[in-house]
Amino acid sequence: MSSLLLCLLLGLLPGDLEGAERALADGEPQRALDLLADLPDTEGAPQRALVVAGRAYLALREYEAAVDPLLRASDGAPEDKQLARDAAWACWGSAQGNFARAYLEDARRYAERSGDQLLLADLLFELGDFGAALAAYRKIPMEAHERRSHLLSRVADCLTRAGPPAEAREAYRAVLDDAIEREDLATAYRAAQPAAANGRLIAWLDQRLAKDPEDTWARLYRGYARARSLLLEEAIEDLRAVSAVRPDDRGVGIRLAQVLMVLGTGDQKPEALREAEKLAVALLKTDESDAAAWELVKGLTWYAWVNREVERSYTLLRFLNGIDPLDRDVGLNFGAMARRLGHYEEARSAYGRLLEEDPGDPAVLTDLGILEDGLGNRSEAVRLWNRVLEEDPFDLNALENLFTHAWEQGDSARMKEFQERGLAAAERRGKRKLIDRWLWFRDRSGWAAVGWKP
Repeated sequence: MSSLLLCLLLGLLPGDLEGAERALADGEPQRALDLLADLPDTEGAPQRALVVAGRAYLALREYEAAVDPLLRASDGAPEDKQLARDAAWACWGSAQGNFARAYLEDARRYAERSGDQLLLADLLFELGDFGAALAAYRKIPMEAHERRSHLLSRVADCLTRAGPPAEAREAYRAVLDDAIEREDLATAYRAAQPAAANGRLIAWLDQRLAKDPEDTWARLYRGYARARSLLLEEAIEDLRAVSAVRPDDRGVGIRLAQVLMVLGTGDQKPEALREAEKLAVALLKTDESDAAAWELVKGLTWYAWVNREVERSYTLLRFLNGIDPLDRDVGLNFGAMARRLGHYEEARSAYGRLLEEDPGDPAVLTDLGILEDGLGNRSEAVRLWNRVLEEDPFDLNALENLFTHAWEQGDSARMKEFQERGLAAAERRGKRKLIDRWLWFRDRSGWAAVGWKP
């Protein structure tokens, strides 16, 4: 509780209450609070002062400071609808952190007292009570309401969560019609998909662009809408045009690269992939914290790998690893690509950086063991794989590597131990292919007791 409010409640404030009320009426909330600080203890001062203090704090958007005086003032004058409305707004503005729900429940109670049906409906929506919110919105005469567009959208949003799908679609079509009439591009785009009317949105945007080919916003939203309808080449055409006009708009660049990637991977168009790669890398170079650009480049590394473009995957992974050598997925994949291409020290360095962060990471220890084994350091590889089992006794990769080593050495006791542990680990996973693999290992040891020794 603020010292000002404490003084208000104790009736200790000397000062100018009427002056504070005038200052608040003149749009000077801070001056009103300053005048309250010298308020004398006069008849009726506490209630009037609570009102001034609460509304002054509300005007300054100091919502938590406004809550207590406004709630107390509203409780003292429950017939004052506007005061109850102000109290509800103060509570809603304070709905942050651990006590957000409690503030929202208080806001709902005072909204009910205020008789403001729209405020009450919006608070019910905020509370997630979509059925009650829908009923509240439907009590509001919509056609002549100054916030008709908001009402249409909220009814549709409530129906999506608490109504029949067909009714929700019709509600979103009403939102779309209203947005087109008002030429509200953002709302029209948002409503078109749940309205199952993306084609109508595109047709409207076609008309806008026919009238004004330089309408960049219409072209941008048409690009988004075309991409959503999987008209990928047409979407790319629009997004390229917008990107040329707004080269610093990273959002457009990211969306263009995403659509190019979808086109390239889905339709096997390498030129689209190269363009997506160039765009994504350029975006990441200018802002290494851009998560969307990072995921794009990372996705391109995966696609290159599954299509046997090991060199391209390696190049992109090296770029990512240079930005963040502690990203585990990137580090592991970069190590794998570097190892396949014979860049052994690069692979060792990538694994080493990851182990500095987590010395017991089983996946990194396993891959480093594979690297050491490939370089002829079998004893070091075995040490690393045993280290993995110290961290995770059911790690199938380490168990298979150690089983294979024992098989190559003709060590039947160790073979049996690792085979049994591997089968048990596979059964824990519950995957038939893994279980069959370890059963095959057991069968193989019966007709080939010793493997090839490196």
